[in-house]
Amino acid sequence: MTSRPTSSDIFDVNKKTGALILGKNRLDDYATKFLTRHCKEALLTPMPLPVEKILQEVGLTVKEVSLSRNLDIFGCCMLLDGEVEVYDRESGTYHSAFFPAGTILVDPNSEALYGEGSKRNTLIHEALHWEKDKTYFEILALKNSEATEKLYPIMCRQSETFYEPPEGKKTKENEVKWLEWQAHRLAPRVLMPYKTFRQKALELIESYKAPQSNITPSCDILVENLSEFFIVSRSSVKYRLIEVGLLDEISEFEDYDTVFAEINNRKEFAALTPAEAYQLLSQDSSLRKWVSGGRFVFVDGYFVLADPKYVTTENGSLHLTTKARKNLAQCAINIHEQKYTAYQNIRKDFMAYVLYNVVGVDQRMLTFHPKYQANFVYEPDEVYAAFHEHLLSYDENEEIELIKKLADPTTTLCQCLWFLMENRKWKYPEVFHEKTLLHKNYHGKIKNDKYNNMGTDVLMAICVGLGLNLRIIEKIFQKSSNKLNYYQDPDKTYIHILENMPGLSIQNFNSVLEQAGIPKLGSTLKDDED
Repeated sequence: MTSRPTSSDIFDVNKKTGALILGKNRLDDYATKFLTRHCKEALLTPMPLPVEKILQEVGLTVKEVSLSRNLDIFGCCMLLDGEVEVYDRESGTYHSAFFPAGTILVDPNSEALYGEGSKRNTLIHEALHWEKDKTYFEILALKNSEATEKLYPIMCRQSETFYEPPEGKKTKENEVKWLEWQAHRLAPRVLMPYKTFRQKALELIESYKAPQSNITPSCDILVENLSEFFIVSRSSVKYRLIEVGLLDEISEFEDYDTVFAEINNRKEFAALTPAEAYQLLSQDSSLRKWVSGGRFVFVDGYFVLADPKYVTTENGSLHLTTKARKNLAQCAINIHEQKYTAYQNIRKDFMAYVLYNVVGVDQRMLTFHPKYQANFVYEPDEVYAAFHEHLLSYDENEEIELIKKLADPTTTLCQCLWFLMENRKWKYPEVFHEKTLLHKNYHGKIKNDKYNNMGTDVLMAICVGLGLNLRIIEKIFQKSSNKLNYYQDPDKTYIHILENMPGLSIQNFNSVLEQAGIPKLGSTLKDDED
Protein backbone atom coordinates (compact mmCIF):
# COMPACT_ATOMS: atom_id res chain seq x y z
CA MET A 1 0.00 0.00 0.00
CA THR A 2 1.41 3.38 -1.02
CA SER A 3 1.64 5.95 1.78
CA ARG A 4 -0.31 9.15 1.32
CA PRO A 5 1.69 12.26 0.35
CA THR A 6 2.33 14.81 3.11
CA SER A 7 3.25 18.49 3.05
CA SER A 8 6.89 17.36 2.94
CA ASP A 9 6.26 15.82 -0.50
CA ILE A 10 4.79 18.91 -2.21
CA PHE A 11 6.53 20.47 -5.21
CA ASP A 12 4.17 23.09 -6.62
CA VAL A 13 3.53 26.79 -7.22
CA ASN A 14 0.78 28.84 -5.63
CA LYS A 15 -1.28 29.91 -8.66
CA LYS A 16 -2.53 33.08 -6.94
CA THR A 17 0.76 34.42 -5.57
CA GLY A 18 3.45 32.74 -7.66
CA ALA A 19 5.16 31.45 -4.50
CA LEU A 20 7.05 28.17 -4.72
CA ILE A 21 5.67 25.50 -2.39
CA LEU A 22 8.41 22.99 -1.64
CA GLY A 23 8.36 20.18 0.92
CA LYS A 24 11.38 18.88 2.82
CA ASN A 25 11.42 15.65 0.80
CA ARG A 26 11.58 17.50 -2.54
CA LEU A 27 14.54 19.81 -1.91
CA ASP A 28 16.98 17.68 -3.91
CA ASP A 29 14.42 17.48 -6.73
CA TYR A 30 14.37 21.27 -7.04
CA ALA A 31 18.19 21.44 -6.80
CA THR A 32 18.33 18.95 -9.67
CA LYS A 33 15.89 21.06 -11.69
CA PHE A 34 18.01 24.18 -11.11
CA LEU A 35 21.22 22.43 -12.14
CA THR A 36 19.57 20.81 -15.18
CA ARG A 37 18.86 24.31 -16.42
CA HIS A 38 22.11 26.03 -15.42
CA CYS A 39 24.89 23.43 -15.09
CA LYS A 40 23.83 19.95 -16.16
CA GLU A 41 27.39 18.61 -16.06
CA ALA A 42 27.42 19.02 -12.25
CA LEU A 43 24.74 16.31 -12.11
CA LEU A 44 26.91 13.90 -14.09
CA THR A 45 30.43 14.44 -12.80
CA PRO A 46 31.65 15.63 -9.37
CA MET A 47 32.92 19.20 -9.77
CA PRO A 48 33.08 22.56 -8.03
CA LEU A 49 30.10 24.52 -9.29
CA PRO A 50 31.05 27.44 -11.61
CA VAL A 51 29.09 29.96 -9.54
CA GLU A 52 30.33 33.11 -11.28
CA LYS A 53 29.56 31.65 -14.71
CA ILE A 54 25.99 30.80 -13.68
CA LEU A 55 25.42 34.30 -12.31
CA GLN A 56 26.75 35.83 -15.51
CA GLU A 57 24.57 33.66 -17.72
CA VAL A 58 21.36 34.58 -15.84
CA GLY A 59 22.27 38.29 -15.90
CA LEU A 60 23.09 38.86 -12.22
CA THR A 61 25.67 41.44 -11.11
CA VAL A 62 27.52 41.25 -7.79
CA LYS A 63 28.33 44.35 -5.73
CA GLU A 64 30.03 44.52 -2.34
CA VAL A 65 28.38 46.59 0.40
CA SER A 66 28.07 46.29 4.17
CA LEU A 67 24.52 45.31 5.09
CA SER A 68 24.53 44.95 8.89
CA ARG A 69 26.38 46.13 11.94
CA ASN A 70 26.90 42.63 13.35
CA LEU A 71 27.67 40.82 10.04
CA ASP A 72 24.48 38.77 10.33
CA ILE A 73 23.33 39.75 6.83
CA PHE A 74 25.65 38.14 4.28
CA GLY A 75 23.76 39.24 1.17
CA CYS A 76 20.55 39.95 -0.72
CA CYS A 77 19.30 39.89 -4.30
CA MET A 78 17.38 42.76 -5.86
CA LEU A 79 14.46 41.01 -7.53
CA LEU A 80 12.91 44.41 -8.27
CA ASP A 81 14.40 47.89 -8.57
CA GLY A 82 14.59 49.32 -5.07
CA GLU A 83 16.47 50.70 -2.10
CA VAL A 84 18.43 48.85 0.58
CA GLU A 85 19.71 50.03 3.94
CA VAL A 86 23.51 50.03 3.65
CA TYR A 87 25.71 50.19 6.75
CA ASP A 88 28.60 52.64 6.89
CA ARG A 89 31.22 51.09 9.18
CA GLU A 90 33.18 54.32 9.56
CA SER A 91 30.25 56.38 10.81
CA GLY A 92 28.29 53.51 12.37
CA THR A 93 25.11 54.63 10.57
CA TYR A 94 22.72 53.29 7.91
CA HIS A 95 21.66 55.05 4.73
CA SER A 96 19.39 54.07 1.83
CA ALA A 97 20.97 53.21 -1.51
CA PHE A 98 19.26 52.38 -4.81
CA PHE A 99 20.14 49.25 -6.79
CA PRO A 100 18.52 47.91 -9.99
CA ALA A 101 16.88 44.51 -10.25
CA GLY A 102 19.40 41.77 -10.92
CA THR A 103 21.97 43.05 -8.42
CA ILE A 104 23.32 40.70 -5.75
CA LEU A 105 24.73 42.51 -2.74
CA VAL A 106 27.30 40.72 -0.57
CA ASP A 107 29.09 41.93 2.54
CA PRO A 108 32.88 41.71 2.06
CA ASN A 109 33.43 41.77 5.82
CA SER A 110 31.34 38.61 6.20
CA GLU A 111 33.33 36.93 3.45
CA ALA A 112 36.60 37.84 5.16
CA LEU A 113 35.36 36.37 8.44
CA TYR A 114 33.54 33.25 7.23
CA GLY A 115 35.44 32.33 4.08
CA GLU A 116 34.99 31.72 0.35
CA GLY A 117 32.73 28.72 0.88
CA SER A 118 30.20 30.84 2.73
CA LYS A 119 30.35 33.49 0.01
CA ARG A 120 29.68 30.91 -2.73
CA ASN A 121 26.78 29.56 -0.70
CA THR A 122 25.35 33.08 -0.43
CA LEU A 123 25.71 33.75 -4.17
CA ILE A 124 23.83 30.56 -5.06
CA HIS A 125 21.28 31.34 -2.33
CA GLU A 126 20.57 34.67 -4.05
CA ALA A 127 20.55 33.13 -7.53
CA LEU A 128 17.86 30.74 -6.29
CA HIS A 129 15.79 33.70 -5.10
CA TRP A 130 16.16 35.25 -8.57
CA GLU A 131 14.84 32.11 -10.25
CA LYS A 132 12.11 30.99 -7.89
CA ASP A 133 10.86 34.18 -6.18
CA LYS A 134 11.03 37.02 -8.75
CA THR A 135 7.52 36.34 -10.04
CA TYR A 136 6.15 36.26 -6.49
CA PHE A 137 7.37 39.79 -5.74
CA GLU A 138 6.33 41.12 -9.13
CA ILE A 139 2.76 39.93 -8.44
CA LEU A 140 2.91 41.28 -4.88
CA ALA A 141 4.12 44.66 -6.15
CA LEU A 142 1.15 44.88 -8.51
CA LYS A 143 -1.34 43.93 -5.80
CA ASN A 144 -0.07 45.94 -2.86
CA SER A 145 2.96 48.22 -2.96
CA GLU A 146 2.95 48.81 0.81
CA ALA A 147 3.10 45.07 1.49
CA THR A 148 5.97 44.74 -0.97
CA GLU A 149 7.95 47.46 0.79
CA LYS A 150 7.49 45.75 4.16
CA LEU A 151 8.51 42.27 2.97
CA TYR A 152 11.18 43.13 0.42
CA PRO A 153 14.05 42.67 -0.20
CA ILE A 154 14.74 39.30 1.46
CA MET A 155 17.97 39.47 3.43
CA CYS A 156 20.17 36.40 3.66
CA ARG A 157 20.70 36.30 7.42
CA GLN A 158 23.05 33.80 8.95
CA SER A 159 20.79 33.76 12.02
CA GLU A 160 18.02 32.26 9.86
CA THR A 161 20.14 29.37 8.57
CA PHE A 162 18.32 26.81 10.72
CA TYR A 163 15.10 28.77 11.27
CA GLU A 164 11.91 26.96 10.27
CA PRO A 165 8.73 29.07 9.93
CA PRO A 166 5.48 27.80 11.46
CA GLU A 167 3.27 25.71 9.20
CA GLY A 168 -0.30 26.78 8.61
CA LYS A 169 0.27 30.46 9.37
CA LYS A 170 -1.45 32.22 6.48
CA THR A 171 0.34 35.58 6.34
CA LYS A 172 2.45 37.18 3.63
CA GLU A 173 5.32 37.55 6.09
CA ASN A 174 5.30 33.84 6.88
CA GLU A 175 5.04 32.99 3.19
CA VAL A 176 8.19 35.02 2.55
CA LYS A 177 9.95 33.30 5.44
CA TRP A 178 9.23 29.98 3.75
CA LEU A 179 10.82 31.32 0.55
CA GLU A 180 13.92 32.14 2.59
CA TRP A 181 13.82 28.73 4.29
CA GLN A 182 13.85 27.16 0.82
CA ALA A 183 16.90 29.16 -0.27
CA HIS A 184 18.81 28.24 2.90
CA ARG A 185 18.09 24.54 2.37
CA LEU A 186 18.61 24.52 -1.39
CA ALA A 187 21.94 26.33 -1.75
CA PRO A 188 24.12 23.53 -0.27
CA ARG A 189 22.20 20.98 -2.34
CA VAL A 190 22.99 22.91 -5.51
CA LEU A 191 26.66 23.27 -4.61
CA MET A 192 26.86 19.59 -3.59
CA PRO A 193 24.38 17.66 -5.79
CA TYR A 194 23.08 14.48 -4.17
CA LYS A 195 24.39 11.90 -6.65
CA THR A 196 27.77 13.41 -7.53
CA PHE A 197 28.56 14.52 -3.97
CA ARG A 198 27.82 11.03 -2.69
CA GLN A 199 29.92 9.58 -5.53
CA LYS A 200 32.91 11.79 -4.69
CA ALA A 201 32.63 11.02 -0.97
CA LEU A 202 32.59 7.25 -1.58
CA GLU A 203 35.54 7.55 -3.99
CA LEU A 204 37.57 9.32 -1.33
CA ILE A 205 36.63 6.82 1.36
CA GLU A 206 37.69 3.95 -0.89
CA SER A 207 40.95 5.69 -1.77
CA TYR A 208 41.84 6.05 1.92
CA LYS A 209 41.30 2.31 2.42
CA ALA A 210 43.39 1.28 -0.60
CA PRO A 211 46.54 -0.73 0.30
CA GLN A 212 48.81 1.79 -1.39
CA SER A 213 47.28 4.78 0.44
CA ASN A 214 49.38 6.57 3.05
CA ILE A 215 46.33 8.40 4.44
CA THR A 216 44.77 7.25 7.70
CA PRO A 217 41.00 7.14 7.06
CA SER A 218 39.25 9.82 9.10
CA CYS A 219 36.22 12.08 9.08
CA ASP A 220 38.50 15.10 9.44
CA ILE A 221 40.40 14.29 6.24
CA LEU A 222 37.20 13.40 4.36
CA VAL A 223 35.48 16.63 5.33
CA GLU A 224 38.58 18.64 4.42
CA ASN A 225 38.97 16.97 1.02
CA LEU A 226 35.30 17.45 0.13
CA SER A 227 35.36 21.06 1.35
CA GLU A 228 38.37 21.85 -0.83
CA PHE A 229 37.01 19.99 -3.86
CA PHE A 230 33.51 21.55 -3.90
CA ILE A 231 34.75 24.89 -2.43
CA VAL A 232 32.20 24.92 0.37
CA SER A 233 32.41 25.27 4.15
CA ARG A 234 33.38 22.27 6.25
CA SER A 235 30.15 22.67 8.22
CA SER A 236 28.07 22.33 5.03
CA VAL A 237 29.99 19.17 4.11
CA LYS A 238 29.22 17.58 7.48
CA TYR A 239 25.48 18.13 7.11
CA ARG A 240 25.54 17.01 3.49
CA LEU A 241 27.31 13.74 4.30
CA ILE A 242 24.44 12.85 6.60
CA GLU A 243 21.76 14.04 4.14
CA VAL A 244 23.04 11.82 1.32
CA GLY A 245 22.86 8.72 3.51
CA LEU A 246 26.52 8.17 4.38
CA LEU A 247 26.13 8.16 8.16
CA ASP A 248 26.93 4.44 8.45
CA GLU A 249 30.14 4.86 6.45
CA ILE A 250 31.50 7.92 8.26
CA SER A 251 30.51 6.74 11.75
CA GLU A 252 32.97 3.86 11.36
CA PHE A 253 35.89 6.30 11.47
CA GLU A 254 37.51 6.63 14.90
CA ASP A 255 37.22 10.41 14.93
CA TYR A 256 33.50 10.58 13.99
CA ASP A 257 32.30 11.56 17.47
CA THR A 258 35.04 14.19 17.73
CA VAL A 259 34.60 15.83 14.32
CA PHE A 260 30.80 15.70 14.35
CA ALA A 261 30.42 16.86 17.97
CA GLU A 262 29.50 20.29 16.58
CA ILE A 263 26.31 18.74 15.20
CA ASN A 264 25.60 15.84 17.54
CA ASN A 265 26.77 16.73 21.04
CA ARG A 266 26.49 20.44 21.66
CA LYS A 267 24.61 21.96 24.56
CA GLU A 268 22.67 25.06 23.59
CA PHE A 269 22.27 28.26 25.63
CA ALA A 270 25.16 27.56 27.97
CA ALA A 271 25.22 29.94 30.94
CA LEU A 272 28.49 31.85 31.26
CA THR A 273 30.38 33.22 34.19
CA PRO A 274 31.21 36.93 33.84
CA ALA A 275 34.86 36.01 33.25
CA GLU A 276 33.91 33.59 30.45
CA ALA A 277 31.61 36.16 28.89
CA TYR A 278 34.36 38.75 28.90
CA GLN A 279 36.85 36.36 27.32
CA LEU A 280 34.40 35.53 24.55
CA LEU A 281 33.80 39.22 23.90
CA SER A 282 37.51 39.94 23.89
CA GLN A 283 38.44 37.17 21.46
CA ASP A 284 35.48 37.01 19.06
CA SER A 285 34.91 40.07 16.88
CA SER A 286 31.64 38.68 15.55
CA LEU A 287 30.11 38.25 19.01
CA ARG A 288 31.43 41.66 20.03
CA LYS A 289 29.64 43.27 17.09
CA TRP A 290 26.36 41.62 18.13
CA VAL A 291 26.66 42.79 21.73
CA SER A 292 28.23 46.21 21.28
CA GLY A 293 25.40 47.47 19.11
CA GLY A 294 23.49 48.13 22.32
CA ARG A 295 20.83 45.51 21.74
CA PHE A 296 22.21 42.97 24.22
CA VAL A 297 23.22 43.11 27.87
CA PHE A 298 24.84 40.44 30.05
CA VAL A 299 22.38 39.19 32.66
CA ASP A 300 22.39 36.05 34.83
CA GLY A 301 24.88 34.28 32.55
CA TYR A 302 23.35 35.27 29.17
CA PHE A 303 23.63 38.06 26.62
CA VAL A 304 19.96 39.07 26.42
CA LEU A 305 18.06 41.58 24.32
CA ALA A 306 17.94 44.87 26.22
CA ASP A 307 14.18 44.92 26.49
CA PRO A 308 11.99 45.36 29.60
CA LYS A 309 10.19 42.13 28.64
CA TYR A 310 13.40 40.23 29.32
CA VAL A 311 15.46 42.29 31.79
CA THR A 312 14.42 43.72 35.13
CA THR A 313 16.23 45.57 37.91
CA GLU A 314 15.99 44.22 41.44
CA ASN A 315 17.81 45.89 44.34
CA GLY A 316 20.15 47.61 41.92
CA SER A 317 21.06 44.41 40.03
CA LEU A 318 19.98 43.16 36.62
CA HIS A 319 18.06 39.89 36.36
CA LEU A 320 16.19 37.91 33.72
CA THR A 321 12.44 38.12 33.81
CA THR A 322 10.37 34.95 34.07
CA LYS A 323 9.43 35.39 30.41
CA ALA A 324 13.11 35.48 29.44
CA ARG A 325 13.99 32.34 31.41
CA LYS A 326 11.17 30.44 29.71
CA ASN A 327 12.00 31.78 26.25
CA LEU A 328 15.78 32.00 25.97
CA ALA A 329 15.59 31.20 22.25
CA GLN A 330 13.65 34.43 21.67
CA CYS A 331 15.89 36.76 23.59
CA ALA A 332 19.34 35.31 24.38
CA ILE A 333 22.44 34.85 22.25
CA ASN A 334 22.94 31.11 21.85
CA ILE A 335 26.36 30.14 23.16
CA HIS A 336 27.13 26.45 22.61
CA GLU A 337 29.10 24.27 24.98
CA GLN A 338 30.64 20.95 24.07
CA LYS A 339 33.40 18.67 25.24
CA TYR A 340 36.02 18.20 22.60
CA THR A 341 39.20 16.46 21.58
CA ALA A 342 41.59 18.35 19.34
CA TYR A 343 42.00 17.23 15.73
CA GLN A 344 44.02 18.55 12.81
CA ASN A 345 41.47 20.93 11.28
CA ILE A 346 39.59 21.98 14.40
CA ARG A 347 40.61 25.62 13.86
CA LYS A 348 39.04 25.59 10.39
CA ASP A 349 35.79 24.22 11.77
CA PHE A 350 35.64 27.02 14.30
CA MET A 351 37.43 29.82 12.47
CA ALA A 352 34.44 32.11 13.05
CA TYR A 353 34.01 30.90 16.62
CA VAL A 354 35.87 31.26 19.88
CA LEU A 355 37.62 28.36 21.56
CA TYR A 356 37.61 28.41 25.34
CA ASN A 357 39.66 25.66 26.95
CA VAL A 358 39.06 24.54 30.50
CA VAL A 359 42.15 22.94 32.02
CA GLY A 360 41.44 19.63 33.70
CA VAL A 361 40.15 16.16 32.92
CA ASP A 362 37.52 17.48 30.51
CA GLN A 363 38.12 20.13 27.90
CA ARG A 364 35.12 22.10 26.83
CA MET A 365 34.54 24.58 24.10
CA LEU A 366 32.27 27.62 24.22
CA THR A 367 31.33 28.75 20.74
CA PHE A 368 29.32 31.50 19.07
CA HIS A 369 28.15 31.69 15.49
CA PRO A 370 25.37 33.80 13.94
CA LYS A 371 23.87 30.77 12.16
CA TYR A 372 22.80 29.27 15.50
CA GLN A 373 21.01 32.40 16.67
CA ALA A 374 17.26 32.92 16.78
CA ASN A 375 15.51 35.19 14.35
CA PHE A 376 15.34 38.03 16.85
CA VAL A 377 12.53 40.50 16.44
CA TYR A 378 14.21 43.85 16.96
CA GLU A 379 12.65 47.14 17.94
CA PRO A 380 14.13 50.29 16.36
CA ASP A 381 17.70 51.05 17.46
CA GLU A 382 16.67 54.08 19.49
CA VAL A 383 14.30 51.99 21.61
CA TYR A 384 17.07 49.63 22.64
CA ALA A 385 19.59 52.44 23.09
CA ALA A 386 17.20 54.19 25.47
CA PHE A 387 16.49 51.08 27.49
CA HIS A 388 20.15 50.04 27.62
CA GLU A 389 21.03 53.51 28.89
CA HIS A 390 18.59 53.23 31.77
CA LEU A 391 19.02 49.57 32.67
CA LEU A 392 20.67 50.58 35.93
CA SER A 393 18.64 53.71 36.49
CA TYR A 394 17.62 54.77 39.93
CA ASP A 395 14.37 56.55 40.58
CA GLU A 396 14.12 59.70 38.53
CA ASN A 397 14.06 62.04 41.52
CA GLU A 398 17.29 60.57 42.88
CA GLU A 399 19.05 60.98 39.55
CA ILE A 400 17.90 64.57 39.19
CA GLU A 401 19.12 65.37 42.70
CA LEU A 402 22.46 63.64 42.05
CA ILE A 403 23.03 65.60 38.84
CA LYS A 404 22.34 68.82 40.75
CA LYS A 405 24.86 67.90 43.43
CA LEU A 406 27.50 66.96 40.88
CA ALA A 407 27.04 70.29 39.11
CA ASP A 408 27.17 72.32 42.35
CA PRO A 409 30.76 73.50 42.98
CA THR A 410 30.03 73.80 46.72
CA THR A 411 29.10 70.11 47.01
CA THR A 412 32.05 67.72 47.44
CA LEU A 413 32.64 64.33 45.89
CA CYS A 414 32.17 62.65 49.29
CA GLN A 415 28.82 64.38 49.75
CA CYS A 416 27.62 63.14 46.35
CA LEU A 417 28.70 59.58 47.14
CA TRP A 418 27.18 59.67 50.62
CA PHE A 419 23.90 60.81 49.11
CA LEU A 420 23.85 57.61 47.03
CA MET A 421 25.13 55.44 49.87
CA GLU A 422 22.36 56.63 52.17
CA ASN A 423 19.77 55.89 49.51
CA ARG A 424 21.24 52.38 49.15
CA LYS A 425 21.05 52.01 52.94
CA TRP A 426 24.82 51.65 53.28
CA LYS A 427 24.67 53.11 56.77
CA TYR A 428 27.09 50.60 58.28
CA PRO A 429 30.75 49.95 57.38
CA GLU A 430 30.09 46.22 57.04
CA VAL A 431 27.57 46.78 54.25
CA PHE A 432 29.97 49.19 52.53
CA HIS A 433 32.74 46.57 52.63
CA GLU A 434 30.44 43.83 51.31
CA LYS A 435 29.38 45.94 48.34
CA THR A 436 32.77 47.44 47.43
CA LEU A 437 35.40 45.14 49.01
CA LEU A 438 37.02 48.34 50.28
CA HIS A 439 38.20 48.64 53.87
CA LYS A 440 35.50 49.64 56.34
CA ASN A 441 37.52 52.74 57.32
CA TYR A 442 36.65 54.33 53.96
CA HIS A 443 32.99 54.37 54.96
CA GLY A 444 33.62 56.82 57.82
CA LYS A 445 35.97 58.94 55.74
CA ILE A 446 33.33 59.42 53.05
CA LYS A 447 30.56 60.00 55.58
CA ASN A 448 32.64 62.68 57.31
CA ASP A 449 33.68 64.30 54.02
CA LYS A 450 37.36 63.47 54.64
CA TYR A 451 38.28 61.57 51.49
CA ASN A 452 37.77 63.76 48.44
CA ASN A 453 41.21 62.90 47.07
CA MET A 454 40.48 59.18 46.60
CA GLY A 455 42.20 57.41 43.70
CA THR A 456 40.68 55.93 40.57
CA ASP A 457 40.63 52.35 41.86
CA VAL A 458 38.79 53.30 45.06
CA LEU A 459 36.27 55.51 43.28
CA MET A 460 35.64 52.84 40.63
CA ALA A 461 35.07 50.19 43.31
CA ILE A 462 32.46 52.42 44.95
CA CYS A 463 30.74 53.16 41.62
CA VAL A 464 30.61 49.44 40.74
CA GLY A 465 29.28 48.60 44.21
CA LEU A 466 26.59 51.25 43.85
CA GLY A 467 25.50 49.67 40.55
CA LEU A 468 25.94 52.84 38.51
CA ASN A 469 25.89 52.89 34.74
CA LEU A 470 28.77 54.29 32.71
CA ARG A 471 27.00 57.57 31.97
CA ILE A 472 26.67 58.43 35.67
CA ILE A 473 30.14 57.09 36.51
CA GLU A 474 31.64 59.45 33.93
CA LYS A 475 29.92 62.40 35.61
CA ILE A 476 31.14 61.31 39.06
CA PHE A 477 34.71 61.02 37.78
CA GLN A 478 34.43 64.52 36.36
CA LYS A 479 33.61 65.67 39.89
CA SER A 480 36.78 64.03 41.24
CA SER A 481 40.43 64.75 40.55
CA ASN A 482 40.60 61.53 38.48
CA LYS A 483 40.25 61.37 34.73
CA LEU A 484 39.22 58.19 32.92
CA ASN A 485 41.66 57.17 30.20
CA TYR A 486 39.62 55.45 27.50
CA TYR A 487 42.68 54.13 25.68
CA GLN A 488 44.87 52.84 28.50
CA ASP A 489 44.43 50.14 31.12
CA PRO A 490 43.11 49.69 33.70
CA ASP A 491 40.54 52.36 32.76
CA LYS A 492 40.06 50.95 29.25
CA THR A 493 39.09 47.56 30.66
CA TYR A 494 36.85 49.14 33.33
CA ILE A 495 34.98 51.00 30.57
CA HIS A 496 34.75 47.95 28.33
CA ILE A 497 33.14 45.94 31.12
CA LEU A 498 30.74 48.75 32.06
CA GLU A 499 29.66 49.18 28.43
CA ASN A 500 29.01 45.53 27.65
CA MET A 501 28.30 43.97 31.04
CA PRO A 502 26.63 46.60 33.25
CA GLY A 503 25.36 45.79 36.71
CA LEU A 504 28.01 43.27 37.78
CA SER A 505 28.63 42.92 41.50
CA ILE A 506 32.11 43.89 42.67
CA GLN A 507 32.98 40.20 43.02
CA ASN A 508 31.97 39.44 39.43
CA PHE A 509 33.60 42.63 38.20
CA ASN A 510 36.84 41.50 39.81
CA SER A 511 36.58 38.05 38.24
CA VAL A 512 36.51 39.74 34.84
CA LEU A 513 39.46 41.97 35.74
CA GLU A 514 41.41 38.90 36.81
CA GLN A 515 40.63 37.20 33.48
CA ALA A 516 41.87 40.32 31.68
CA GLY A 517 45.07 40.45 33.74
CA ILE A 518 44.05 43.68 35.50
CA PRO A 519 44.50 44.13 39.30
CA LYS A 520 41.26 43.58 41.20
CA LEU A 521 39.39 46.39 42.89
CA GLY A 522 39.37 46.40 46.69
CA SER A 523 41.30 47.58 49.70
CA THR A 524 44.59 46.42 51.20
CA LEU A 525 44.29 48.72 54.22
CA LYS A 526 45.08 47.23 57.61
CA ASP A 527 42.34 47.04 60.21
CA ASP A 528 44.00 49.58 62.47
CA GLU A 529 44.44 52.27 59.82
CA ASP A 530 42.60 55.50 60.56
